[in-house]
Amino acid sequence: MERPLKMDDSCTSKKTKTKRQTWSKPWDFVISSAGMCIGLGNIWRFPYLCFKYGGGAFLIPYILAVVVLAIPLTILEVSLGQSVQKGVIASWATIPIFKGISLASGVSMFHSNMSYPVILAWVFKYFVSSFTQNLPWMSCNNEWNTEHCIELFYGGNGTAIKTLNNFNEITPNTTNRSCATVSMSAAEEFWNYGILGVSRGLHDIGGLQGDLAIYLAVIWILGYLAIFQGIKWSAKVVYVTATLPVVLIIIVTIRGATLEGASLGIDYYLRPELSKLQNPEVWIGATSQVFYSYALCGAGLITLGSYNKYNQNFIRDSILIAFFNGFASFLCGFAVFSTLGSMAYFQNLTIQEVAQSGPGLVFIAYPQALALLPLPQFWNILFFLTLLLLGFDSQFVYMESFCALFMDINPRLRKCHKYSRQVFLAICCAGFCLLGMIFMTKGGVYVFEMFNMYGKAGWCLFFIAACEFIAIGWVYGADCHWKEINRMIGPRKIQPIVTVVWKYVGPILCLAMSIYYVTAHSPLSYGSYVYPVWAQVVCHLISTSSGIWIPLYVLYLLVTTKKPWSKLRRMETNNKRENLSDSFKEEKLEMM
Repeated sequence: MERPLKMDDSCTSKKTKTKRQTWSKPWDFVISSAGMCIGLGNIWRFPYLCFKYGGGAFLIPYILAVVVLAIPLTILEVSLGQSVQKGVIASWATIPIFKGISLASGVSMFHSNMSYPVILAWVFKYFVSSFTQNLPWMSCNNEWNTEHCIELFYGGNGTAIKTLNNFNEITPNTTNRSCATVSMSAAEEFWNYGILGVSRGLHDIGGLQGDLAIYLAVIWILGYLAIFQGIKWSAKVVYVTATLPVVLIIIVTIRGATLEGASLGIDYYLRPELSKLQNPEVWIGATSQVFYSYALCGAGLITLGSYNKYNQNFIRDSILIAFFNGFASFLCGFAVFSTLGSMAYFQNLTIQEVAQSGPGLVFIAYPQALALLPLPQFWNILFFLTLLLLGFDSQFVYMESFCALFMDINPRLRKCHKYSRQVFLAICCAGFCLLGMIFMTKGGVYVFEMFNMYGKAGWCLFFIAACEFIAIGWVYGADCHWKEINRMIGPRKIQPIVTVVWKYVGPILCLAMSIYYVTAHSPLSYGSYVYPVWAQVVCHLISTSSGIWIPLYVLYLLVTTKKPWSKLRRMETNNKRENLSDSFKEEKLEMM
């Protein structure tokens, strides 16, 4: 992924201007954006939300949310970054009264950098555990297992074998663990007790888990070294890291579809119960997942779009990104639900009973399926290594976008000293690593779910999206922005449809969902644990911490500035964007 890495080494070099780098090939932007979007949100988050909201019924609002909201909003953000050719701060500064959107996006990136590496730490532990001769999630002879543990595997003749753990031979550590009353697969017990060591709730946060803390520190050290040394090469590496997981998922999907009982899960996944669509929670959950997976309302798409050439066809690219992202999510869901069907068949349970809905669903289903392939250690090592690489793609963008935001606010962070950028990155990575240790405790998964559902997702994203639609559609003016788009790529037939979404459909739907999320959304829960009232309040404060910057900046500007309304709307943008358009025309003439 190409990024502008070499800045002015001196604060006094004001006359020296470094030309902003652009992607070497048009496909670099598409693959890099797909690498950012196609990640743990598809492989990890989509299946468990689909499971939570009724399988096939979830797919209908998901597809509608992609078409109606995700694609128009992607076009909006990428076109803004491409037209201004600068980062998120400078992009939203072109609409002065809505400059607070850039601050809200920065806080959203902060939440992402808090919670996203936690998932990578879990993946890292699975990756390390894959090197053992006997995969721990396939055996009940471990210290964390209970007497209700079930081993599921396949004999040489293809027949299924189910064995109960002999509780008399082991003594599991059941401290802070509620006693299970129903059978649980070895994969489920490894996740709940071997990985998380999960406690009884937020009131029992427990101590720090040393191995997970080490894995999180390694994730941040590797991430820093990658950014510190420069990630110019990742535009080529991402071609592998964005496509290899899809190949593996196809393999897992084929294997899962051939398992005995897989049809139960596939039927649950593909056959919608239309009655569930009457529940607003299904629509909210699907739209929230779309925003999460497409990295909307953050700084990522604007930042990547700013490295496009001025005439890059971003409308085509936005549609391609949506297609790749949706296809990856569908494959991930198919692979997970076919495995769940087999697990339900051999445990004599329904799909709803076979596993808890939550962040651990994929960490149960995928290892279970991969362990049934020939050479299971090889496939698990390759799969979790791919997840790590794929997660790093997204994490690089999140971290780079977050740090770039502060460097745009204070350019001295990268101009005053040769190593000022590297020092600032080191401080940020170390700070996020220390903050992330709260997630590495035995009650950390409960804290994680708060950030997962209300920090990087939830009503704050809907509110930010509504403000983006209003800023472009009404304040700056959809027609004015389309004039800039026409200068970049020429007239497009899609203009009337996208304009209607920007001005009417988008803001109305996003505001409605934001209000519903605050007033009527069901309380947050993890498994059978329902969060207490004080925790629900903290969840909404997490969301408020990002969205609040938009009205605060509007209030600040109205109180302190004496500029007329016309200049707060787009006076500055006209000058900046027209200059960019003129320079592009001059470059074309020089080339001719």
